[in-house]
Amino acid sequence: MMKDLQNKTIGVFFGGQNPEHEISIITGEFVIAELRKMGLKVIAVYIDKNGIWYSNKKISELKFFQKDYAKKLENLSSCYLDLTLSRNKLVLHCNKFLSRKKIDIDFVFPTFHGLYGEDGTIQGLTEFFHVPYAGCGVYASSVSIDKGLTKKLLSSLNIPTTDFIISYRHEFTSNDDSLIFKIKRKLTFPVFVKPARAGSSIGITKVKNADELKVALALAFHYDTKIIVENSVENIVDLTCAVLSDGSKIVTSDVQESVFGSSDLFDYSMKYLEDGGAQTGNAESNLIIPANISNKHTEKIKEYSKHIFKEIDASGTIRVDFLLNKKTGELYANEINTLPGTLYHHLWEKTGYQINEVLEKMLLQGYARWRESKEIHKDFKTDVLNNANQLKLQHHSE
Repeated sequence: MMKDLQNKTIGVFFGGQNPEHEISIITGEFVIAELRKMGLKVIAVYIDKNGIWYSNKKISELKFFQKDYAKKLENLSSCYLDLTLSRNKLVLHCNKFLSRKKIDIDFVFPTFHGLYGEDGTIQGLTEFFHVPYAGCGVYASSVSIDKGLTKKLLSSLNIPTTDFIISYRHEFTSNDDSLIFKIKRKLTFPVFVKPARAGSSIGITKVKNADELKVALALAFHYDTKIIVENSVENIVDLTCAVLSDGSKIVTSDVQESVFGSSDLFDYSMKYLEDGGAQTGNAESNLIIPANISNKHTEKIKEYSKHIFKEIDASGTIRVDFLLNKKTGELYANEINTLPGTLYHHLWEKTGYQINEVLEKMLLQGYARWRESKEIHKDFKTDVLNNANQLKLQHHSE
């Protein structure tokens, strides 16, 4: 099936309108470089923080974005999606002086993180136009981006997760004291306050007492209209397992342990800045692969991860995060990430899979899903319109 993709144009989409914009750029440029090494035809499609689309050779390299890239973008022509011509492909028109350049995209590889990309929106766009794409579908993406829905899913699968509550911004703005009372009554300090649909530890606060709640809630609601507050796991070991499939076989990675010393959480700086970033696999001193935990916990994490992959109908690769209380041995599933930063290539490499193998499996499953969807009947013969009575419909609507 890879032969079917050899002559296709793969569009790698990155950027987006959310706080994880820069992380998406890193993942996007990484995927572009690796797909080109595989001999595939790849173009870059960048969406800026205002939702403007660009496709240009200059944005295909990370160095373009490393110094004052907003000013550089002013010298590039923007693009727009042709809604009429986009059918089994996405058709872009890029504005040029006195002309337009037309770009046909046969296969979409989303590398967005967070809202407006990793949440099922770009996946829904591609499905609307019947275009194959890599990675998880609409449903897996939309559920997994939401920490509250993820918690409910885990509970329904009898997979242990920490106690939590969900809250919306109107509850906080209308009566913050009532919300704080609810948290105090249902949970035990310390707790974590998190935006429900943000990643990369953005907007997260560990709260040790009720006096700290109001500021933490305000911060979380700054990044989302929906938040979760959950019990903290003390004596913590932060663990991660990745899952990969080409549509026929599901495999799990080794379990990774992230070390963050005396800090209360594995924050944005540790993930992406210090020593090149642990989430991109560069800060090796912060990572232990395989994790220094018991065989029992290792196997349970792999079992849960594979089970979650199947239950959300995931595709390509995902990452599942776990928390372990090293004193009590209690293990909790925490979050699902349907597009791990740089595809967690460092963890797959430690497990024995090179990045080209990961990408190939993602491409194969995305293409197979598209071909299977074309076999589904989308029409149904009916006389319902001929039998509809317009006068009755008007009467009922009044």
